[in-house]
Amino acid sequence: MNTIKFTKRSEMRKETSNVEVFSVKDRTIGDKTYKYFSDAQISLYVTKKCNAGCPFCMNKLEKRCVRSTELEDDKYYKILDYYLESFSDIKPWITITGGEPTISKRLVPTLKMIKDKGFKIRTFSTNGSHLLDMVDGKPILQYMLENNVLNNVNISRMATSDIENAKLMNISETESNNDKLKRIATYAATNDIEIRISCNLLQDGVKNLDDILKFKEFYNNLGISTVMFRELIPLPYEDKMYVNIDTVFEEIEKNEDFELVRVIEGLYYTVKVYNYGEYLVKCYKEKGTADKSVIREFVIYPDGKLDNGFDNETLMEVQL
Repeated sequence: MNTIKFTKRSEMRKETSNVEVFSVKDRTIGDKTYKYFSDAQISLYVTKKCNAGCPFCMNKLEKRCVRSTELEDDKYYKILDYYLESFSDIKPWITITGGEPTISKRLVPTLKMIKDKGFKIRTFSTNGSHLLDMVDGKPILQYMLENNVLNNVNISRMATSDIENAKLMNISETESNNDKLKRIATYAATNDIEIRISCNLLQDGVKNLDDILKFKEFYNNLGISTVMFRELIPLPYEDKMYVNIDTVFEEIEKNEDFELVRVIEGLYYTVKVYNYGEYLVKCYKEKGTADKSVIREFVIYPDGKLDNGFDNETLMEVQL
């Protein structure tokens, strides 16, 4: 996914992956052997339900997710246990996604299972609306802390205004607002959890470098040091939504306030690294040259099927 990431240099963490280091390995699941890149991860759908209605949501347009149905909880836990055991010797990083994970009652048991199995969570994707909800006397953020969800908690926001963000994400202002986000940022800073703001470039929202810098500054002032901007993935969106991130890359290259310090050639991305005042800025551009027969991501869908990573029509189904 083409991305621009701003991080305050004084608050940078070690990256959870190195785009320059990779190898190809084998993995047998069931009766089939797959080839996968060494930095492949598991993307785990906790639920496909969501309290927002973003018109640009990938999962509303991506066929494999749309046609999946949500398992009953007991079947979900059994299948998750099976997959984690299948990967127990290599323990790839896990991305928690949805739908909106924080509205699902099986989020907390899932986090506990992942920790108990010895896996680590690389990314937790959320709209942030229910991170402060109480479960058995503790907020969800507390369960995340207890189960080592410390890196890359990505909260989606599309505008600095509560009203505009609610409109763009089709979510209520009470569920997603900056007062709540400030409380989340304070808790995260106190407990060494890395909160990031993730914004999609949109014609009706943030669409150029000037918008990006204003958006970044607003959320930095709320106590969030990392802010990311992403290009919509190539799905059949209405043309009025889409912003070509290359136009922003060009603005950055021409802006004298951005000093190019390094170019990284990874497997999936070319990454241009800039100094911008007290920030380090990374511009990720997908290369499209990686071998598509080698898995870069295992996806566990809400129906319990495992995407093999390169054949969209062939999903592994476990009968338990």
